[in-house]
Amino acid sequence: VGNGNSDGSWVHDDIRATAVALEREQQRVVFITSNTYMHLKADVDVIVERARATLPAAWAEAEILVSSSHNHHGPETAFGPNGEWYELAVQEMADAVNEAVANLEPARARVATGEHDYGSVDQRDPRVYDNRLNVMAFDSVASGDSIAILVQWNSHPEVTLGWEPPAEAAGLEEACAIKGWEGSKCTAEGRYFTGDFVSVLETRLKAVHGGEVAFFNGALGVLTGPLHASTWRVDDEHPVGDGKTVPEGAQPLAQCDKSNQYECQSFAKTESTGTELANAVQALLEGADPMGLDAIDVRKEEFYSRVTNLGFRVLLAEGELGWKPMQVYSCDGKPFTDDNCVNTGTQTEPDPVLTPLLGYEVAKGDVLKTRVIHVDFGDVGMLFLPGEVSSELVIGLPEDFNTAPPEKYNANPDEHATGADYVIPGHYLELVDEAITFTVGLGTDEVGYFVPASDYRLQCHPLSLSALPGASCEDLAARGLIESPTWVGGLTCQKVTDDQQFFESLGADGPAVRAVCYYGQMVG
Repeated sequence: VGNGNSDGSWVHDDIRATAVALEREQQRVVFITSNTYMHLKADVDVIVERARATLPAAWAEAEILVSSSHNHHGPETAFGPNGEWYELAVQEMADAVNEAVANLEPARARVATGEHDYGSVDQRDPRVYDNRLNVMAFDSVASGDSIAILVQWNSHPEVTLGWEPPAEAAGLEEACAIKGWEGSKCTAEGRYFTGDFVSVLETRLKAVHGGEVAFFNGALGVLTGPLHASTWRVDDEHPVGDGKTVPEGAQPLAQCDKSNQYECQSFAKTESTGTELANAVQALLEGADPMGLDAIDVRKEEFYSRVTNLGFRVLLAEGELGWKPMQVYSCDGKPFTDDNCVNTGTQTEPDPVLTPLLGYEVAKGDVLKTRVIHVDFGDVGMLFLPGEVSSELVIGLPEDFNTAPPEKYNANPDEHATGADYVIPGHYLELVDEAITFTVGLGTDEVGYFVPASDYRLQCHPLSLSALPGASCEDLAARGLIESPTWVGGLTCQKVTDDQQFFESLGADGPAVRAVCYYGQMVG
C-alpha cells in the first residue's frame, strides 16, 4: 500500500483509471487519470507507449497525458512498486484509452468554476489555499447523456492516513491469526486499499449523471489536505456553508483523542469529503456555461531540474525509485540545456558519507529531465505540472501578504520566511491567457515538492560534515557562512551549488557549505 504496509490485505473500494479522448478537426488528445500515488516520467513514457500501440493509425501522434490523484491508499507506484501489479495497471490504462477512442461521439461541452473549501486546508506556512473548483462536462449531442465530467480540485487524498480501522469491522482477530501477525503487527493500519474521497466523488457523480468521471488534483502543496480539516454531519440545519466554519450544534462524524473532534479520522470523513465535493460539482454543473473548443493545442516544454533530494539519488542507483529505470543527467554550467547535459543513464558512483556508512552508492547524474504541458481549448486550458505545487505558486500571494502581520498567514512565523522575505519567482496562472485553467499537479511526472528557495531550510548535521575533518555547523554559522547552527537556507544552497563563482569565493569553506546543502535534505 502506498504510504502504508507492504502487506496490503483489505480492499475498501475500487481503484480506478479513467481515459477521456477528445478530437476536433484532426487535433487529438487523450487524458488518463489514475487514482494512485504517482507516476514518474520513465513510467509515464511506457504507459503512453503501451496505450498508443492499441490505437488506430489516425491517433498515432495524439498526445496522451497521464496524471495521478496522489492517492495515499492505493497500490504503491514508486519507491519499489510491485512490478507484476504495475504491468496489470498499465494494461488497464491502455485498455481504457482504447475504449475511449473507440467510443468517440459528437459532444457538447460545458464549463464552470467556483470555490470549495470543505474537507481541505493548507497545513504548511504560509497558509495560502487555492480553493478553486473547476468542472468540464461533455454531453452526447445525440442523446444528451453525460459522456464524461472532468473535475479539478486541490487536496491530498489521505483522509484516513495513519488511522487504524476498528478491529471488529476489519475482522482483525481472524485476519491476524491467518496472517501470523502478533503484538503491534496485528493491525489494519496501512494495510487497506481505498480510492479515498476521489472514489466517493466518482461514485456520487456517476450515480446522478452516468458516463465517466476524471479527477485531476491541482495545487497539493506539501501538506494541503484533509488531516486537519474540520468536517461534520452535514444536514439542512448544519450546512457546508463556507466549508471552514463548523455550524453551531453540528455533530462530529467520529470520536477520537484529538482536541478538535471535527478532525477525527474515519471512513465517514472520507465519505463526507467526497460527497460534499460531488455536491459542489453538481451545483456548478447546474449553472455551467457552454464551452467552445476553438482548438486542441498542446504545447510541451521540457526542462532539466537538479535532484536536490539525495534519497532520490540513492533510490535511482538502487533502481527502486519507480517501476522502470530513469535516465539521469550530469550537467556542466547553467542554465541546463541539451548542449551541456550528458545522459549518464543508470550509472552509479560512491558517496563519501553514505557509502562507507551504509554501503549505498548514488546515481552518477544529479539532474532529471521533466516537462510542463499546456492544453489550450481557447478560453479554457489545462496546465500539467510535474510535482506537488503549493497554492501560492499557482494563484500568487494575497495582496496584503507583505504588509499583514506574519501571523495572518503563518502558524509558525519564526520557522519560515515571511512578508517580503518570502519571495516566489511568479505564479503559473500569470503565464496563461484564458478565463479558466485546470491546474494538474503530478501531471506526466512527479519530481517532488515545489517550494520557493526563499523558504527552504536544510538541516545542518554533523553527519553532513563527517568527511571534512575540522568543519562544524557551529563554526560555519558563527562566521555567517550558513544562516544558523542548525540549518542552511535554500538561497544559500542554490548559490553554492549552481554559482561556481560564489562557491570559489568561499575558499576553503566552500566544500563544507556545499556538503551541508548536499546532505541536508536527507538528514532533515
